[in-house]
Amino acid sequence: MQQMKGKCATARRFMTFILVSFFAAAWALGQAGAPVRFDVPYAFTVGSQVLPAGTYTFSISPDLSRLTVESNTGQSARVSIVTLINGPNELFRGGSLVFERKEGGLILSEAWLSGADGALVHPISKGGDRIVISGASLDPNRTYSGRAAYGLTCARCHGDNGKGNPAADKFFGLTIPRLTSALVQGKSDAELRQLITQGSSVMPPVEIDESGFRHRLPPQDVDAVIAYVRTLKQ
Repeated sequence: MQQMKGKCATARRFMTFILVSFFAAAWALGQAGAPVRFDVPYAFTVGSQVLPAGTYTFSISPDLSRLTVESNTGQSARVSIVTLINGPNELFRGGSLVFERKEGGLILSEAWLSGADGALVHPISKGGDRIVISGASLDPNRTYSGRAAYGLTCARCHGDNGKGNPAADKFFGLTIPRLTSALVQGKSDAELRQLITQGSSVMPPVEIDESGFRHRLPPQDVDAVIAYVRTLKQ
């Protein structure tokens, strides 16, 4: 009996060793990837820390256990990685951030760094609303013309010529500001940029659909839209 107990204990230790070795090897197969910089146009939560909108560098520790988020102004946050995950396509693998949208704001859920698996730091609740900032489908040197960016984002509500869309007015039950008006044209570029990237109490932030994912407009497109809106002045 004692001999059998000894054999069972040895077998358990052996199985434990195999399982630990297996998971360690599987974890080691992941790659930290190169740090990626993102312009995040809104405040967001990393772990328990709230970070303001700004430019951040995302990096994964060499042991693949922590995600570090550092701003160009010296702010930083670190959070443990729940697990590494594989992406559905190359859009994520080229560098993307996934946030869960809640009443209290946005919570960082996944960070995908170029050439690496995704780092899951906050599981999104079932049916949860998400926002994706994609670096893969957005060549930093790629720009839409102002008119093209406007047509893909703003025209559905403000009209092709900025003079409004009666169908949108009826749907929302209000008169959407005409971009040709003195009210809009009198705003500074900074005020228009704030409206486009942050939205207002009656208008959500402007988003564009690329490669099947909706995301906020990158800075070069925001500037292009503002320049185009200025041409609508009467």
